[in-house]
Amino acid sequence: MSSIGRSRAVALLGGTRESRCIALALSQEGIPWIATVTTERGSRLYQGLPGQVMVTCFSAASLEQFLREYRIGVLVDASHPFAQQISQLAIQVTAQVGIPYLRYERPSENLEPWVQVVPDWQAVLAESVLAGRRVLLTVGVKPLPLFVPWQNRCQLYARVLPESVSQAVQAGIAAERVIGRRLPLSFEEELQLWRKLEPQVVISKNSGEAGGLLIKQAVAKTLEIPLLVIQRPSLSYPWCSQDLAEVVRECKRRLEGT
Repeated sequence: MSSIGRSRAVALLGGTRESRCIALALSQEGIPWIATVTTERGSRLYQGLPGQVMVTCFSAASLEQFLREYRIGVLVDASHPFAQQISQLAIQVTAQVGIPYLRYERPSENLEPWVQVVPDWQAVLAESVLAGRRVLLTVGVKPLPLFVPWQNRCQLYARVLPESVSQAVQAGIAAERVIGRRLPLSFEEELQLWRKLEPQVVISKNSGEAGGLLIKQAVAKTLEIPLLVIQRPSLSYPWCSQDLAEVVRECKRRLEGT
């Protein structure tokens, strides 16, 4: 085992609600942790907790340096289900430096049979889905550049978090068609928005409960609007659980075994 493996500090790839729960549980076990997030807003998730929080975007080199400098004993990946790049990077770098990688995977929502599940982004960037239609995107801000080339061939609306409105406009979505809303929305709030926009198709992704997918299904069914849901990326994790308590137990076990 490398020297950093003899540390008791935990690196927590965070920015999600569940990552705060893990940080709280680690604190209750007396285990020091350092959470890393990509935005200042993400750092506020951990207010009132005793761990450290860093705002950063890792490369392979900077992640390795971070793990060594802070003598990390275990890395817990509680990043967003669609944050495939950072998960792949963490798997690679932890293997190189010889510390355990633990993945918390947010449970998927059960989708009704009529929901159209598609495997990836390319499946919705198609004539049959977009051309000539009013389209509501509820996929977050990062994928929006993929849809910008279609703006002259359909009416694109994007619902994003309020702090992401400017980023959506910079990505190329027309400002008057970007809607900033704080999640989660209630059924009535979602219903009101969809009735106002009158989309002919709504595109979402299987992000789990935090993404409000159950509400979207209910509204789509009520208004008889097609709902397309992009399936999560498939990664081969060295260790993975959908149970927060199990992640913390395994984290403690790995640390005690070093």
